[in-house]
Amino acid sequence: MNKIISNICVSISYDGSDFFGSQSQINLRTVQSEVSKNLDLIFGNYNDLTFASRTDKGVNANLQYFGFKKSDIDISEIFSKFNQLTNKLPDDIIARKIYLMPTGFNVRKDVSKRTYSYKILDQKLINLLDVEKMIFASKFLVGEHNFRSFAGRNAKDKFYREIFDVTIKSTDQEVEFQISGKSFIHQQIRRIIFSLLRIGLDKEDTDWLSNLINFPIKGGSKGVVSSNNLTLKEVLYDKKHQKILEKV
Repeated sequence: MNKIISNICVSISYDGSDFFGSQSQINLRTVQSEVSKNLDLIFGNYNDLTFASRTDKGVNANLQYFGFKKSDIDISEIFSKFNQLTNKLPDDIIARKIYLMPTGFNVRKDVSKRTYSYKILDQKLINLLDVEKMIFASKFLVGEHNFRSFAGRNAKDKFYREIFDVTIKSTDQEVEFQISGKSFIHQQIRRIIFSLLRIGLDKEDTDWLSNLINFPIKGGSKGVVSSNNLTLKEVLYDKKHQKILEKV
């Protein structure tokens, strides 16, 4: 008799301050290691634990998803065990909702849009920034480009990515960058923000950023901002799957 396999998806938020990223690493505390440990205790045998988006050490998440598969479990038991999971997870991980997804759904591969937010809270730095100049320069980033200039050391050779939107909002208390796309190269977001800050501080002109995109070179961005103020703000899926996630 064939086993019935449930394709389970869970939405979470977390404070990344005390995590060495989202993905499992040997002898290091990560979001996945904490989730996996508690799934083992509550759900027992399961397969294919996967996260929607990878986040680096110190990066927060307002809305992240993980998925896994579990055999021969009824719906009432799934929701009962989810309630147990919410109580067992550490204080810096919050389990928000649980969903039963269609068989073919893949929590990582089926993402259509990821949005990251980065906030500048240093008042002295905020006072020095030319925000309008950064906004103008950010327009060069939108669209599909070779982002090799903004790739971290661990980035693989697939440097072509599409950025859907870049917004920069400024108040007296903070400057917030939001960058959206389907997927990103390792450290791409933080290196883009570092480059925009150099322009905002008049250390580079806008043509410098344009040249980094049109004539890509590894290390061209000249640096990377800290991960501490970076947040995975939102993960969205195609209409069919997003409708399920918003219905619960």
